[in-house]
Amino acid sequence: MGVYFSCLYEGYTLPEPVAAALIETAEDLLKEHGLAVGEVGLILVDDQYIHSLNKKYRDKDAPTDVLSFSYLEPNGSDRPPEEEFAVGDIYISADRARAQAVDVGHSLESEIALLVVHGLLHLLGYDHEQEKEQEIMQGKERAILRRLDF
Repeated sequence: MGVYFSCLYEGYTLPEPVAAALIETAEDLLKEHGLAVGEVGLILVDDQYIHSLNKKYRDKDAPTDVLSFSYLEPNGSDRPPEEEFAVGDIYISADRARAQAVDVGHSLESEIALLVVHGLLHLLGYDHEQEKEQEIMQGKERAILRRLDF
C-alpha cells in the first residue's frame, strides 16, 4: 500500500510533518474501507494545471480546488484482496487552496488537509450532490480533520 505526495507546484513545498500526517491519515482511511493494499497519489498543482484537467475531464472551463480520479471498479470484485492496485489520484490546486485559506482565515496547510480529505472521500465513493449525502460527507470530513488537528 502506498500514498504518495507529489508537488508539481513551483514556489511551495508542503512541510514534511504535514505531508506525513496526511499520508498516515489517507492510509488509515483506506484501511477502514478495506483498501489496505491500495495506492493513492496526492498531487499539488497550480491553477493552470487543474484548469486543464477540469476542462478535459469535466468539461468545466475554470480552475477548481480539488479533483479526484478513481480507478476502482464500481463493485471492486475483480481484484484479489492481497494484490496492490491503484485507488486513484487527487489533484489539489495550491493556488485555490491559498485563496480559500485566506478567505476562511486558516493556514494553507489546514486548507490542503481539508482538500485531501475531501478528495479521499470522493475516491471512496462519498458524494455531496444530495443534501443527505452532503451531511454525511461533511460529518466524516470534520471527524477526520479533528484527528489531524492543524
